[in-house]
Amino acid sequence: MARKFNPSSLARALSDALGLPRTAGLIIGALARARDSLAVDQIVRQVQSSERSVRENLQILLQRGLLIRKVFVTANKKLAYVYSLKPVDDLVAAARKEVARTLGRVEVIARRLRDLTA
Repeated sequence: MARKFNPSSLARALSDALGLPRTAGLIIGALARARDSLAVDQIVRQVQSSERSVRENLQILLQRGLLIRKVFVTANKKLAYVYSLKPVDDLVAAARKEVARTLGRVEVIARRLRDLTA
C-alpha cells in the first residue's frame, strides 16, 4: 500500500538539505500542498508571514532553482507572478548539488587541516 504524500516532510527535507530560511521552507510546503501555482498574496496568507519576507524568500528559492515563476496580466493591467514548485526530480537534483558543494567545502578545509598538522 502506498503511503500518503506529506508536503511538510518534503519541505522539511529540502530546507534541511539546502540550509534554507524557515519562511522558504514554509513556502515550499504551501506550494506542495497547493499542487498548483500560487500568487504572492496567497502565499503570504498560507505561510502567515510578511509580504516582504515572502518576496525575499521567493527570490532565494528562484536562485536555488526550486521554483517556476510565470508572469500574467491582472484585471487592472498590471504584471504579476505566480509560483509553483519544479518537478520532484529537479528538487532532488538541486538538493544533491548543494550537498555536493557543501561536501566539497568540507573536504577542502579537511585537506588544509591535514597540511597544517603534517
